[in-house]
Amino acid sequence: MQRDYTLNSLLTMPRHELEEFSLRVIGRMVPEDVMQEIFTFEQEEVDSEERLKSAQFDAMLRMTAVALGEVKEAFSESENAKQNTERMTRLILWHFYAISFQLEEAVTLEQHCAEVEKILANAPENAFGWISVLTELLHRYAALSEEK
Repeated sequence: MQRDYTLNSLLTMPRHELEEFSLRVIGRMVPEDVMQEIFTFEQEEVDSEERLKSAQFDAMLRMTAVALGEVKEAFSESENAKQNTERMTRLILWHFYAISFQLEEAVTLEQHCAEVEKILANAPENAFGWISVLTELLHRYAALSEEK
């Protein structure tokens, strides 16, 4: 059985496997030269701890957007293109939630998965669209966290 990275799948899969696989998928979706460009900071961006954290935050958002922007193309020729695209999108969004931004203390996995399913209903086609969606998602998570 293929994992679909919905809530039940995420709850039953060992975290280290999720981490390793999501890192491999992102590594395949984001070419090394793009990764280097995203994570190369100007001197002014590293002058203070606050500016460095902001630059790193932005870089992780852009890395995730690039990876998500490549998913549809990467799986377009596969046997179950739509299903595979959705599966990998869920996995990368889990990585965004759990690893990149460590949002598990602010938002439950259940809330995250519900937001992901909303996004999948009208997923962007490219990295630029994903930047907006991811930014909106972070704002939504902030609102959900405040409701606690």
